[in-house]
Amino acid sequence: MQRSKAGFSLIEALVVIAFIMVGASVAVIQMRQSMAVIDADKAANLVVSQCRYARQVAVDQRRNVVIEFQEPNRIKITREDEDEDVVVSEVTLPAGFRFDLPGGAGDTPENYGNEEAIWFNGGASGRFLGDGTFVDADGVILNGTVFTMGGNNGTARAVTLTGASGRTKQYQRVDNDWVQR
Repeated sequence: MQRSKAGFSLIEALVVIAFIMVGASVAVIQMRQSMAVIDADKAANLVVSQCRYARQVAVDQRRNVVIEFQEPNRIKITREDEDEDVVVSEVTLPAGFRFDLPGGAGDTPENYGNEEAIWFNGGASGRFLGDGTFVDADGVILNGTVFTMGGNNGTARAVTLTGASGRTKQYQRVDNDWVQR
């Protein structure tokens, strides 16, 4: 009497394992790309949230609030008090991200400038007044752009700040154009 052989041969098991390994490799590559995009958005969101926070502190407390974008990846917010200045926030962009201009990209649709990674009429800081406007040291309204980037141009983001209203807009780079998010 012949016994029925149940189970898989070694070759069949190796083929299945090979398919699983290929699928896992594709998944890991996709996850890395997705994580880079998520981190790029996180960096731009941090710039926006710090601008909004600085403006809100200025309006709520009727104090001048200075926001400084410090190379390569720090944002510092200082409230100007009568006696002394008080640092209210100091944050760093996510790991691997910095203020940087992507190669080959023009300016954002606002055309506030892209000569530097941080551009507020040639400076890297400004002051929110108690009415919510954003000005330079001489009281002149500032518009500007902050560019962030990780390891490649696909992670480039831009944040524009309109000084008269304190409004921010976010852009991401698609091919060689800036598209509002």
